[in-house]
Amino acid sequence: MPAQIRRSGMDVWYLVFVADSLTYSIARALSQGGHDISVYPVSALREPRQPDAIQRRLMETPRVRFVDPRSVTLPGEIDRLVVQVFPRPAESIVEVGRMAARARRISLITAGDRSRSWRTANELQWREAKWLARHAGRIDRVLYKDGWHPRDLLGLVKARDVVGFDVHSQFLHDPALCAAMHARDWDPQSRRRYRVNFLGSQDPAPRKQVLDAVRHFFPSAAGAEPRASGPAMFWHEYSDADPVGVAPREFVRLLTDSDFTLCPRGYSLVTHRPVEALLRGSIPVLAEEEIDLYGIDLVEGENCIGVPAARWAETVARLTEADEDDIRRMRSRAFAMFEHCLAYDALARRMRHRVGVPDVAA
Repeated sequence: MPAQIRRSGMDVWYLVFVADSLTYSIARALSQGGHDISVYPVSALREPRQPDAIQRRLMETPRVRFVDPRSVTLPGEIDRLVVQVFPRPAESIVEVGRMAARARRISLITAGDRSRSWRTANELQWREAKWLARHAGRIDRVLYKDGWHPRDLLGLVKARDVVGFDVHSQFLHDPALCAAMHARDWDPQSRRRYRVNFLGSQDPAPRKQVLDAVRHFFPSAAGAEPRASGPAMFWHEYSDADPVGVAPREFVRLLTDSDFTLCPRGYSLVTHRPVEALLRGSIPVLAEEEIDLYGIDLVEGENCIGVPAARWAETVARLTEADEDDIRRMRSRAFAMFEHCLAYDALARRMRHRVGVPDVAA
């Protein structure tokens, strides 16, 4: 039996201020590997919250449970403690001492990542190091949602890795939507209806800056000038204040009908969109400095398009004139990625490996 395979599941505790999309991604991947996940929401120490969509989906996920931190009895030993420090570092870490003391191993998902300035990221890492100093020997995984700066405090003493990301929780939790998103039912050689699409919110401000630079290429975008010629483009933009997106089935269809999908950053540098696009054979277009964040072997010009700093308009202009043979070549590369890193079983297995939770033997 290989060393990385266990014969029984682990008891994993997950400390977080409030569960978010990353919590769902990790907890679902771990639970699928045959492990029991206890989510410990520190925010409940202040006041209980009504579950949002993410939390409800987690509560409905087999082997995942939410505990009440005001009354729960901690086990004598925790196989693996996952500490997700953001989005509220000071509050998230308040309970870490008594939990870390019981943990055999700790995976730290640091708040000091590349989404922040170098100074702020290292200040946050310094606070995390002080909070966890007594338990530093048990931390064998330091993970970053949004990558790390080249000179990084935790990187001086610990091995680093990205967490990786998956599709939006609605395309995992609903069996029919999951099947539609992950179906390998498209032909890499077939011509598609749209050259480029954008599907999503204009928020936050950094994303709106990107959209303002490229919307004139999309005749259906508000304020865009009609184009006399060129390939068909598709645009659906909304705001967080008025979140009227396309229906999930239509979303899957639009990805499948598009050669390229724009994936500008949102509130985090990583988004669900590159993985979703690749699953449907649409080449993701993202900032070149974010290509390394997904843990799925993205290579500029091979299976994605990397946009140099602030050159989104220039990139979209180039895509409108892209050669069909080049598009088919890139789409074939995406098709070839499916088995080893896009199919959910493979993607979740890679995430479990990075978090430090081995698979359970069949």
